[in-house]
Amino acid sequence: MSRCTFIFGNGLGRSLDNDYFQLSSGLSHVWNDRKGFTQAQKDLVISAIEGLNAEEYPQSEEQLDKLQVAIVAAGFLRSFETDEVQWLNDHSRDLPVAFRKFIHEVACYFHSSGKELPREFIDPLAQFVRGTASHIGVLNYDNLLYDGFVKEGILNGYRDVLNDGFRTAGFNPDFMNRHRVSRQAWYMHLHGSPLYIGNKKLMGGARADLSPSSNSHIVLTHVRHKPLIISSSSILSEYWQRLGKALGESTLSILVGYSGYDEHLNQLIQSRLKGKKIRIVERKDHETQESRDRFWRSRFTKCDVSVTRVENILEFAAWHDL
Repeated sequence: MSRCTFIFGNGLGRSLDNDYFQLSSGLSHVWNDRKGFTQAQKDLVISAIEGLNAEEYPQSEEQLDKLQVAIVAAGFLRSFETDEVQWLNDHSRDLPVAFRKFIHEVACYFHSSGKELPREFIDPLAQFVRGTASHIGVLNYDNLLYDGFVKEGILNGYRDVLNDGFRTAGFNPDFMNRHRVSRQAWYMHLHGSPLYIGNKKLMGGARADLSPSSNSHIVLTHVRHKPLIISSSSILSEYWQRLGKALGESTLSILVGYSGYDEHLNQLIQSRLKGKKIRIVERKDHETQESRDRFWRSRFTKCDVSVTRVENILEFAAWHDL
């Protein structure tokens, strides 16, 4: 089979543990139980989002929308400050730090599940990626697929099949350049990861003490503002540029456990895969096959779309049949 580009959504984690990997579970845990998110920081977030209080935590990306955009705006204004001219007051400075801490802790929640993908899923997937040099894009913050591929020996270093642009010196776009284009592909955390702090990636024991900074790279906001947040991160911007190239190299894209609602992603996929194949793998629910076919074909009107519905995504291994 020829090279393809995979996109993995939140359905992967929810197939493993539906309760744990829901966004609302992460938001609730950090708001109520996470020691790293202080009461003072919580009060700042409450002051900025209508309807919140000590018991009512943010429950969706939509509620976090304006606050996430404010972080980008504050950073933009700070870039113009000098010792003589200060654009932000103390509250404006503290609020972005508090919110960045909140979303970082939410991402850490998903990254700290202690769970692993079953070998029955990761082994054939890794073999397929190795044999086809297929690209991987993930929309989640967890480490399920990442660590699974590391253990399989296809994401351990610059000369492995998958390359995420990080070396000991940190991230550099040049590190994503391939010397064996036909045998190497990219691994792209499209909405960020708590592993990325500044220009570094935390590995091994360093993961136990993940701590956010002004240079974290996490997207957690309403879909219409995700491109804005992505553009404010040098790492994420590079990943999205590479995603366009990855799709252009591919004969098809396989979307696994993805909701289909990120329009910026849908538009990029369709623009690069016009007339080519898009294969959807998703969990069965109460909807009919015809309904799901219509949904996905409305998302990718200029592509050859096919939908495979399964009882459990983690039991699917027939990648060569798509």
